[in-house]
Amino acid sequence: MRLVRSGGLFSVLLVTGGNMFGTVISAIALILFSRVMGPAEFGIFSAAFATMQIGVRLSDLGLNTAAERAIARIQANSPSQVDRYLRLVLWLKLALIVLVILLGWFTAPYLAMTVLHMPSPDLLRLALITTIGTVFFEYTNIIFQGTQRFAMVARITVAQAVGKLAFGLILIWQGALNAISATILYGLMPLVGALSAWKPSPLKHWSLPMAPQVELRGLLKVARWTAIAAISATFADNLDILMVQSFMSSYDTGLWAAAARIAAFASIIGWSSGVVLSNRVAGYGSRQHLHTYLSKSWKIALGAFFGLLLTIPLSGLAIYLTVGPEYLAATASLQILIIAAGLAAATTPFAALFYLFDRPQYYAYAGILSTGILLLGDYFTIPVWGLTGAAITRIVVRVAVLIFTLIYTRKAYVEFIHQR
Repeated sequence: MRLVRSGGLFSVLLVTGGNMFGTVISAIALILFSRVMGPAEFGIFSAAFATMQIGVRLSDLGLNTAAERAIARIQANSPSQVDRYLRLVLWLKLALIVLVILLGWFTAPYLAMTVLHMPSPDLLRLALITTIGTVFFEYTNIIFQGTQRFAMVARITVAQAVGKLAFGLILIWQGALNAISATILYGLMPLVGALSAWKPSPLKHWSLPMAPQVELRGLLKVARWTAIAAISATFADNLDILMVQSFMSSYDTGLWAAAARIAAFASIIGWSSGVVLSNRVAGYGSRQHLHTYLSKSWKIALGAFFGLLLTIPLSGLAIYLTVGPEYLAATASLQILIIAAGLAAATTPFAALFYLFDRPQYYAYAGILSTGILLLGDYFTIPVWGLTGAAITRIVVRVAVLIFTLIYTRKAYVEFIHQR
């Protein structure tokens, strides 16, 4: 197996290119937002956006990963069953998002004013309502990633990013950019981007499939684990923003959010590679294919980690040229977060193997591990060391997940080979 001949490398480059272009456009929008709003207002927006992301994951409960895994295995031989899976997931997501919005609506006053020290629950309620856009965007991604139409994934990613920048410029021009308008924009633009790929509709029918017990069992078999994983991973990505908002101030939250967004740009290569590798590795089966893949995985992991380390000296300059000199106090935090991003990228090639090994519980264990360490670490380090404590906790999380992944990969690989 050669990655180039199989088309895997081209798919990685396509998705990476689309996501990097989209991320650059989104980064430009965030640069403008942070400069116009300032750290304090940007911190409030970031807390609302983190709430939105958590709402998205609660509206998913692992269905994204479960559906992508199921569709990747059958898409070449059973198009009709793929359509049944997609329609079932659509209706499940609709039910979940209604429940999340209702639950969030009634708990928002306590969360906003008691936990996050925000003056009103209205912004949190708005963030939860606008999760609809991202939920639909991710559902559209399921369709195209699962069927390996990676060009469409890149297209809708770029479309929503361009929308954020274009309408963000209009808001700035009109003097209307604030935490509320930015939340609406970031909630709705993914919906617009996804809709750009729905002509013609990728679904044959919109109705709930008849007698979906087989597909439902297939989804629940994986989703019972990936639900925990997805929720835990999202908490791990957003909990520190909310913890900073709770323990410190909106100004500090703005500094942390700016550093985290810049570090997230460095993570896009690892994320894009993971999307492609996860879908492609699900079809591998021979010992030779796995051996070749593992040898390449080490090279990808080391290359991603050390490549990101080279960017650390540019952290201060990156902050100055992007979000602006008001955020230079976050330089040390960004440097630590880049190391954490490198560790996360190094984990991706090995985590992709669990699509093949039929070990969805890996994602649950890794998510619980991440959330547990992050929650305890932030609770004890932020009051003492502030933003630096939050960044150090991120590194501890990534090291723990990498070690766990390598150990679990070895165990699952041995068992998988013995079953052949």
